[in-house]
Amino acid sequence: MLDDLTTSIVVGIPLITAFIGYVTNWAAVKMIFHPTRFVGVGRLGWQGVIPAHNARFAADIATRVGQVLSPRDLAAGFDPDEIEPLLADRLDAEMPAVVAEAAEIIRPGSWDELAPEAQQVVVAQLRAEGSALAREVAGDLTELSDELLDLEALVVDLLSGEHADRLTRLFRRLGRRELRFIEVYGGVFGFLVGCGQVLLYGVFGEWWTMPVVGAAVGLGTNWLAIQMIFRPLEPRRYLGLVTYQGMFPRRQAEIARDFGAVAEEEIFTPANLLRVLTEGEAGTRIARVVLQRVSERIDQQRPMLELLAQQPITDEQVAAVKALVVARVAERLPEVRADLDPYLREQLGVARTVESRMAVMTKPELERLLRGIFEEDEATLVLIGGVLGGLVGALQAAIVLA
Repeated sequence: MLDDLTTSIVVGIPLITAFIGYVTNWAAVKMIFHPTRFVGVGRLGWQGVIPAHNARFAADIATRVGQVLSPRDLAAGFDPDEIEPLLADRLDAEMPAVVAEAAEIIRPGSWDELAPEAQQVVVAQLRAEGSALAREVAGDLTELSDELLDLEALVVDLLSGEHADRLTRLFRRLGRRELRFIEVYGGVFGFLVGCGQVLLYGVFGEWWTMPVVGAAVGLGTNWLAIQMIFRPLEPRRYLGLVTYQGMFPRRQAEIARDFGAVAEEEIFTPANLLRVLTEGEAGTRIARVVLQRVSERIDQQRPMLELLAQQPITDEQVAAVKALVVARVAERLPEVRADLDPYLREQLGVARTVESRMAVMTKPELERLLRGIFEEDEATLVLIGGVLGGLVGALQAAIVLA
């Protein structure tokens, strides 16, 4: 019959190695995301893998996103004929005031001199011109979409720097099952190794087998868990009994759906896209396009403006009217954005497009997109698992010796 010490060793070692496997893998998962800022002295310390390399990860994702989504894809969702009715009430409300202001620029008091029926005719004609102008501008922006909208730069901006927390949420959402698997698998694998450790201790009877096996468990569980997440890319049968495929490749359809949802909810939102289009160089180019189209339309209506004023108008007056129209458009843009947001979110179809294209990615392309979070510091994570496992094994040996 086994004495109490032997029983404690036989029962305790597998449980402790299971604990080692779980804790080291749990620590490795936490170290992917935490701490968000470097903790240490000099170069000796640690910062979560994703926070430390957020710019590189964001750039890598941006490159991959560029393979499944383009500005043309987004522009294809816009239909000026559908947008115009959404803005009809706002245009109808704004047009009389704008026309009245324009008339005051040309000849003060001329608008009030017109009969209400005549005012309605002028407003209706200019309302039609406004709708035509909106269609022309929309067509111009569609043609220029590749030049105006840098999707890769937008992705990098929204996933790095002060927005690195969004990158962390993205990887947590995509890899939630795999990260949990790493933790649980560490405990299971550690228990099995512990059973082998019992045999080693029974053969050698030496305390040093415990830290050695503890380090091996820490190294082995971390390394093998990461491999099992990604490989094999295709289902493979082992020993003629078990068929296995890496967890990420096996979940490609689900990951594509999650990635598409994140892209739509947090990155390529109407607000973010419109912000890019109205700021910087893109905003300047769009302003020029709008100004050019407004200028052309007002030049075409110059005879009507002169008829309305009952006198010739100067180039300076025409320029003032153009500036007025452009200014009113700029003032109302925030309100127009709010009106269009639900329509644009549906028409852009970001989630549908990203999901459908990621779902048919080759397995190597999918791996390249997702493995980056592990690859940069994979060796470090595995080594830390070995160190932690060795320390716990040494503690285990001390307890046995005591």
